[in-house]
Amino acid sequence: MHELSVAQSILSIAENAAPKTTNTTITSIHLQIGELSGIELEPLKFAFSVIKKDTILEHAELDIELIRGEAYCPQCKSEFHMHYYGASCPNCGNYFIHVSKGREMKVVNLVVDEHEDAVC
Repeated sequence: MHELSVAQSILSIAENAAPKTTNTTITSIHLQIGELSGIELEPLKFAFSVIKKDTILEHAELDIELIRGEAYCPQCKSEFHMHYYGASCPNCGNYFIHVSKGREMKVVNLVVDEHEDAVC
C-alpha cells in the first residue's frame, strides 16, 4: 500500500510549508492527482486520516482534484482520454502513444488557520 507513503509525504510537505507559529492549524490541503498516477483515493484518504492525528493537520481535510488521463498518438496525430496504461489509440490502434496528462500528484495549496493566543 504505497498510499501510506504518499500520505506521509503530503503531511511532510504541509508541515514544512506551514507558518512556524504555535497557533497554526491546517484545515484543508488541495491536491491534484492524476487518473494514471496509480494512487487509490480511498486508501489515501484513510491513511491520511490515521497519520494526521496529533499534528497541525489533525483537522485538515483533503480536497482532491482528479486530473484526467490524456494521451497523444504520433501515428494518427490524435489526442484522447486514456483510462489506464496499456491502452491503444482508439482511432488507429497504435500502442506507441505518449501520455501527456494524468500522472501527476501535486500539493497545490494549503488553507491555514492561525489562532490568536487567549488572554486571561
